Amino acid sequence: MRKVIKEIPGLKPTAWFSPSVRFGDIVATAGITGIDQSTGDIIEGGLEAQIRQIYKLITMAIEPHGASLDDIVKMTIYFTDRKNQFPIFEKIRREIFKKDPPATTGIGVVEVGKEGLIEMDAIAVIPSEK
Repeated sequence: MRKVIKEIPGLKPTAWFSPSVRFGDIVATAGITGIDQSTGDIIEGGLEAQIRQIYKLITMAIEPHGASLDDIVKMTIYFTDRKNQFPIFEKIRREIFKKDPPATTGIGVVEVGKEGLIEMDAIAVIPSEK
């Protein structure tokens, strides 16, 4: 069973893509940057604000499938300045995942979508009771 979410209320796509796709009990998100849902532009406030916005948008992308941040098993983080951005990312990740964080890969890249500072994608497993 493949279920594609094309539109998420409040999430304004910046390109032709599916924000999230469910196949069986697995949900995968597209790469998400810290965009302002009302304008489609990167939010102001720097790296920390963008990371917090990305987690909010990932939540919005996986919730329609019955998953939450606690159900994420794998994340990929695309850093435009990994050395300087990782400590800030790590601080926020420890706030969000209190006990066991998902398996995570951090990759240094030249740029991410919409000229953001960081981009993230996630894979979640929907709990069997949902």
